[in-house]
Amino acid sequence: MIKTLLFFFILSTGLLFSQKSNTLLSFSFEEAYKLQEKEKKPLVVFFHTKWCKYCFAMKKSTFMDKKVIDLLNQNFYFITFDAESTDTLKIKDKTFKNKSGIHEIVEILASRDNTISYPTTVILSANNTIDEQIDSFISATEIHEILTTYITKSHSN
Repeated sequence: MIKTLLFFFILSTGLLFSQKSNTLLSFSFEEAYKLQEKEKKPLVVFFHTKWCKYCFAMKKSTFMDKKVIDLLNQNFYFITFDAESTDTLKIKDKTFKNKSGIHEIVEILASRDNTISYPTTVILSANNTIDEQIDSFISATEIHEILTTYITKSHSN
């Protein structure tokens, strides 16, 4: 009986740890900037809406991939943000709000030629400059390649 209980305890502990490592850590803008004060890492920001089917597909496929999750958790601070959010953000003494249905932070980080597409994934350097802006669906394989190349380039500089 004790051996059986011990076996189930070890099995359940292993399952808990494996589930935890398969979880993508996601932060708010405020949390990510605070974390950057302690450890400088680039940010990956995923802008989406509730009605966007490609955004939903990325959430369910791209950001559920174990290799992508490991890469993001180890090398970046990941932020997922609803572009139509009505939340007020306070980042480094600046306030950002929703203006006419689209959040100001989205207009600043995700617009290209005064147009915003969903989904948009943005990579911000550890110094918070826009390094990459991808305004389309990205598969797990594609984002893994983009992030791996980004890490390699940033380590060589």
